[in-house]
Formats: sequence, structure tokens, C-alpha cells
Amino acid sequence: MYKTVFALLFAIGVSPALAWWGDGHALLSRAAVEALPDEVPAFFRAGASEIAAASIDADLHKNRRMSNLDKSEHSEHFIDLELLKGEKLPALRYDFIALCQKLDVAPERVGLVPYALAEWTGRLAVAFAEHRKWPDNKGIQAKCFVYAGFVAHYAQDLAQPLHTTVHFDGKKGEDGTVVGKGIHEKVDSAVERLAFKSAELAKGQEMVVQDSLIGGIIAALHESHADVEAVYAIGDGWDGTDDAAMRALAKERARAAVNLTASLYLTAWQKSDGMWLPGWLKR
Repeated sequence: MYKTVFALLFAIGVSPALAWWGDGHALLSRAAVEALPDEVPAFFRAGASEIAAASIDADLHKNRRMSNLDKSEHSEHFIDLELLKGEKLPALRYDFIALCQKLDVAPERVGLVPYALAEWTGRLAVAFAEHRKWPDNKGIQAKCFVYAGFVAHYAQDLAQPLHTTVHFDGKKGEDGTVVGKGIHEKVDSAVERLAFKSAELAKGQEMVVQDSLIGGIIAALHESHADVEAVYAIGDGWDGTDDAAMRALAKERARAAVNLTASLYLTAWQKSDGMWLPGWLKR
């Protein structure tokens, strides 16, 4: 399936996705929904197919025929932490942009995935608040599925270590040679190549509700970044499916992606409780 999708993307002038491959995002998203506790509304837990379908949309938006969308979307999928020179990540997008200006580096070059993830989780929380008030409204339910797809996509990108580093597709040595060129796609394809099942990725997951949404996201980001060296240490092990260290790291990162996605769904649901909605809002 993914080969057909990629052929179509090239045909219509869309950049190939530098993220988990489409079927990988869908699988991870299904697993996240399967992992949710009964506290989350039944309609949402029954919407795994809709959420999985929406989870690839963020990559579809990197479309060269829509230049404004393409340029703004590209940087939402990664963050090169090394470019921040040890500075602490601010809580808000525009404070981050101000930090980049101070460091004399373009924010779109650094990447903004933690902010994209926090903002889409916030949108999902607001949609959940609407659902609490109008539980039978199918339009609100559909909106929850779409927003959840974007949360899933950015959470899963953030959990892929090569989305957190300047060494996203190879490391340049002191002699100028590049080690590991092409590794990004091998890591991205691991969920599909290793034929993980949603049930095994969902099993035993313990959700973490984030008091500080951005704080939890940044903690997950640093956890992912800590595995960059481990990714490169596996080297040619990414070429096949048999390397034990590769299989272990790929599964650990896949489960981390599922946990983060599901935890943010649960966080959005809990934060929606008692959320203010304007009096003029009618559904």
C-alpha cells in the first residue's frame, strides 16, 4: 500500500514524508486508541479507523502546489535541539521564535514539533469540551477524530529520535565523510518492516496525564533525543529485520510513540472537564 501512496505523492508534486511511513502512523494511532481507558468516551474509543486515517494528513499537507501550506507545515514535524545551544525550550511558540531570533537561527530551520503537538492537543481538548455539552453531535465527534489524527502524527514524529536532531539523516565526521546516510528512511519504515501489531504495542501501556501539557511534551522530546546515539550505533542493523538491538529499539520507540499519543488523548479529555465555552456557541 505505502509504495502506491508514495508513487502518487511524487506524481502530484508532494514531498515524500520524512516521518513514520503512512501505514506506520496508522498502526501506531490504532494502538494508542486501543490503549485508552474506559474513561475516554466510547465514541472516541470506537473511532480508531477514523483517527488512523487522519493521522497521515499532516504529511499530505506538505504539498508543493500549496506553497504557503507546504512551507509552514514542513517545520512542524521536527526540532533540531542542537541548534538551541543548550537553551531551555520556552512554553509558547512565539517565545520560542523570540529565542531563535536571539540565537540568530531561523525557527523554521530549528523546527517546531513540540508546539504543533501542544497546540493540536489543545484543539482536541476544546472539541472534547464541546462533546461533553453536545454528546450526540456527530459533527463534533468527527472533529475530534480529525484533531486526534494530528495529535497522533506529531506525537509519533517527536518519538522518532531522528526528528529531534541535526543528524536526521547521517552524521558528518571530522574528515567530512558522512556516516549513516539514508538511515532516516530505514528507521521510519521499521514499524512496517517489522510487522508490529497494534495489540502488542497497546498492551500494558500506562497513561500519563500531564498537569503541564508542554512540560510533558518537552520531557518526551528529550527522552526521544537521548536515543539518537543508539540509533546510529545500530548502523547496518537497520537494513534488515533480524538485528536484535534494532528490533528492541524500534519496538521501544514505537511503544513510546503509542504511549505519548494515548497519554495526550487522555490529558485532553481530562482538561476538557469544566472547560469554559462561550455563551454564543450553539451546536
